[in-house]
Amino acid sequence: MSLSLASCVEAVARLLDACGPLEPVRLCLSEADVQAEVCASGPAASVSMARLAAACGAAAVPPDHGDVGVLTVDLEEKLVLVAAVDGPVRGAVPGERLTSTAAAAGLLRTLAPWAAVLDRERLPGAQLWVEDDGRGFTVRLLATAASGGDLEMVAAAAGAGLERIRIRRSDSGLDGQGRLPCGRTVHLGVVPLS
Repeated sequence: MSLSLASCVEAVARLLDACGPLEPVRLCLSEADVQAEVCASGPAASVSMARLAAACGAAAVPPDHGDVGVLTVDLEEKLVLVAAVDGPVRGAVPGERLTSTAAAAGLLRTLAPWAAVLDRERLPGAQLWVEDDGRGFTVRLLATAASGGDLEMVAAAAGAGLERIRIRRSDSGLDGQGRLPCGRTVHLGVVPLS
């Protein structure tokens, strides 16, 4: 049994609250795991990874060939966190960050009610991406359809709880966007498995 997407979103918001300031983080949340990429290098990456480990109650991440390493830990119930370092966000200017870890946690709490709507729609394998580029956040939901004939049905389920939805066909399936009631834009992608 996996967690609901809403429970995952709430758990990661609590984790970010416990971490304190981190470098920008790219998150991919699903019902079973959270992938977190700290977008930094050098000492800033090491400090962020150490804060993540401490917030999870884990030992500091040992360096792997001079790099910061990978953190894998059970967060809550059946939720696994896999955290690693990716390079700094392209175009980022050190010291000119407009986002924060606290703002990312707040955004996740804002997304939790929508994630609960998605849980009721039963979107198997859905992934919710929250990307922090230092200047703002991008929210993206990726879902899969069993076949090309199911694309519209899955897109309708993925758009549940969104307003002003626009969907268009693409080479990979369906792409689109909608708005949460709070005004936040959400990008949608639905790809067929066959």
